[in-house]
Amino acid sequence: MHVDINLLGGFAVVVDGRAVAAHAWSRRSAATLVKLLALRPGRQLPREQVVDLLWPDLLLEQAAPRLHKAAHYARTAVGVPSAVVLAGDVVTLLPDADVVVDVERFDRVSGDPTSVQEAIDLYRGDLLPEDLYEPWADAERERLRVSYLDLLRSAGRWAELVAAEPLDEEAHLRLVQQHLESGNRSGALRQLEAMARLWREDLGVEPGPAARALHARARAMPPVEPASLAHGTGASRVPRPATPTVGRDRDVAAVVSLLEDHRLVTLLGIGGVGKTRLAAEVAHAWAEATSLRTCYVDLTKISDPGMVAGLTVSELGVRSGDNANVVQMLEEALQRQSMLLVLDNFEHVVEAADLVARMLQWSADIRVLVTSRARLRVAGERVHEVHPLALSDDGTGALADAVALFDQVATAVDPHFELAHHADDVAAICRAVDGLPLAIEIAGGHLRTLSPSLLRERLTGRLGSSAGAGRHLPDRQQTIPATIDWSLQLLGPAEQRLFALFSVFQGAVPLEAVEAVWSDGDVVDPLSVLVDHSLVRRTTGYRNEPRFGMLALVREHAARLADGEREAARAAHAAYFSSYLDDLYERRWTDATDRWLDDISEMLQEVRAAHTWAALRGDVPLTARITAALGAYWFLEGHHAEGLRWIDEMLAVEHELDPYVSARIHLAAGFMAFPSSRPEAREHWECATGLFRELGETRLVAYGLAVTSATYIGDGEQIEVAMRMNDEALALGRGVGSPALIAQVLNIRGELTRVAGRDEEARAAYEEGLQISGDLHDEMYVSVFLSNLSYLADHRGDHEEARRLTHQALRICWSQGRRLMAAWTVSQLAGPEHALGRPEVGAVLIGAGDEALRVLGARRHPGDVPEHDRAVAALRASLGDERFEELRAEGARLTLDQVLARVLDGDDRTPGPSPARELQPVHDGVEKR
Repeated sequence: MHVDINLLGGFAVVVDGRAVAAHAWSRRSAATLVKLLALRPGRQLPREQVVDLLWPDLLLEQAAPRLHKAAHYARTAVGVPSAVVLAGDVVTLLPDADVVVDVERFDRVSGDPTSVQEAIDLYRGDLLPEDLYEPWADAERERLRVSYLDLLRSAGRWAELVAAEPLDEEAHLRLVQQHLESGNRSGALRQLEAMARLWREDLGVEPGPAARALHARARAMPPVEPASLAHGTGASRVPRPATPTVGRDRDVAAVVSLLEDHRLVTLLGIGGVGKTRLAAEVAHAWAEATSLRTCYVDLTKISDPGMVAGLTVSELGVRSGDNANVVQMLEEALQRQSMLLVLDNFEHVVEAADLVARMLQWSADIRVLVTSRARLRVAGERVHEVHPLALSDDGTGALADAVALFDQVATAVDPHFELAHHADDVAAICRAVDGLPLAIEIAGGHLRTLSPSLLRERLTGRLGSSAGAGRHLPDRQQTIPATIDWSLQLLGPAEQRLFALFSVFQGAVPLEAVEAVWSDGDVVDPLSVLVDHSLVRRTTGYRNEPRFGMLALVREHAARLADGEREAARAAHAAYFSSYLDDLYERRWTDATDRWLDDISEMLQEVRAAHTWAALRGDVPLTARITAALGAYWFLEGHHAEGLRWIDEMLAVEHELDPYVSARIHLAAGFMAFPSSRPEAREHWECATGLFRELGETRLVAYGLAVTSATYIGDGEQIEVAMRMNDEALALGRGVGSPALIAQVLNIRGELTRVAGRDEEARAAYEEGLQISGDLHDEMYVSVFLSNLSYLADHRGDHEEARRLTHQALRICWSQGRRLMAAWTVSQLAGPEHALGRPEVGAVLIGAGDEALRVLGARRHPGDVPEHDRAVAALRASLGDERFEELRAEGARLTLDQVLARVLDGDDRTPGPSPARELQPVHDGVEKR
């Protein structure tokens, strides 16, 4: 048995080629135990040392049950009974397996001066970034990071070194020198400006004499410079092709030239011609020539033109949810940006072309590169037609581009392939597929089983005539479907059947989902064949888990082949994703909030497809199960319109529902009602809690009581009723041992007591909740607790502490893209700013926060309303109504990006004549990561 354990850039375990799913590690102690042992020589540690590192506050006897449980869950996750062995006083990881730990491999390779490149490639990120607060990983993380930085320095990888270590002076200066040597004056100046800004903000000094000398040298260069395609920085978000691009040098140069003079360029061509690859190469060339940002938007993730703005906002790093102001949010995100925006696969959302035209109006320095099978037909559009690869050479003696690509694919499949021995057959194959890159790649993949002559015979017989596709079909179907048909004929019945069934998936899915629609034994073998033949693509998920999906063209063709089996496959698909949601619903009580939210987001298009199928079939129980699992997700992520629609449909047929599902529907309905009507939310939650009691669902009773108690926040007459509910919820939560649930109950408890003026009780609740959330690495709830503790600091007169805590909370929620939470939190700074002698800044922050909530279509949280009203009253008393309203209006003119840029910049300057100007960003545009 072979096991790969990856710790660099994130935790992953692969057993005999099969990745252990992320949800298998729902027990954090199991993952931590495996990580700890994997880092130790021989993958073993004395039992006492394991306990000291993982449970330092417990005696060995007290920790023993926890260690045994952690070992049990680790064995279950890995699927190997001997994964963790407790023998005598020693704990050992996988003693009987062939184990490769990426850290060990990195250490071995980095010590070899001839393997520097390999070592750099192995370092996929810092050690266990999800465990930043674990003391047992700190020293090893720092050691590995220093080794990686040394490797970058020795290899002269200055751009990567700057990205990894922004205050490395040598790396900055070397990058500037590279720009100067290539004649890139503007790139050199931009790098020097970025360096100066970092030095001022982080070190409080100006760059030294070496930087000043380079600055003078750059200024002395002529302002007009030739476009340079030298290696530089940028395009970090655009995917790099995994193999060298063949035959597109002229196209890249032509498109870069177009982008210099035109702000909207469309790459036009049939499916499979290589538009996406060309766009990636152009984006990297453009970024390297200009040092400007790029952003890549894969429009195959959506099917509705109305969702283009939302997806673009998301890819820009902004969380929008599903609200009516998403276009305005996109406008704010693009204002004053200088970047290249790549919109890939636009043809199926071409009705959104007018949105692209509006994007260009919002920022004069943005350029848009579109790939599509149809023109956008908007003002300013320039089209570059992408043709198939050349079938004849250019007269220089070099291979024809189509033949060169076939040779590349063939050599990857068969290292012994000799093109010279098969030149005629290869040329005929390339002609038969019209030089279409996707068809060449699919065809070449079959050299594993067919000789080139046999490949030519079968391919020509299928594609060399008009029988493959009718003349009435569009161009994109004249070649690709025939290639797929031919490819399928070379596969066995199992692979052909799986290919057809795969069409039920809307995007890339985990292996378990593929297994769910497959009933003929082990799916791995036929799936591997489809991946090898490029009919199914293997990608990675949010946490680097393997995902499998089809290109849209291939999926369309597969759907036509599914026939009678497609309905059964859709039923299996819906059942799987319903169970997937049920599993995540269980995980939410023990896992960090952002993890299960992200897992739902990743599979949301599959969930929607499952819901649609169940609803169209009239399968009320299945539709209800899917709906019931999403209440908290909709509430936290903003998909309120969808949630209300689905829930209303289920409430209309509540009499047909199982009591447990009915209770969860009411729980979800309460979340949808809470922002606008707390009495309505209370009614739903009381109904849910009563049903859960009857069913003996203790954990959900606790949750129902907790959220019901939240409806009394600020209701002084009912505070004791609410506290009794919360007391019971807390006792039940502790009894069932659900840390995430306990943290949520404690947060509500803090809100109830804080608003009631019982600050010591609130502080105890918040601090305990903060500890639990920190242990879970639940960054979202950590930010919530920090934000609420800032109110208490302000109450007791520690205004600097209140300001510091609010800044901390803002940094966390903004770095996670929780835009709504940032909007809630930013105006909390008004109270501390006023108390610290900056009332004008406080008034501007009130205006900025109010406007941000208006734009998002949200309301202030009930627990925040009294604090907000108190701050506004104090500011009015200090400034006078007229001056306060003037300053609030100034704040309302700031975007959320602008005000956060200054707030998170930590600028403590005394307000000048315009507090709003003081809150303007240091530089135009904010990149939110």
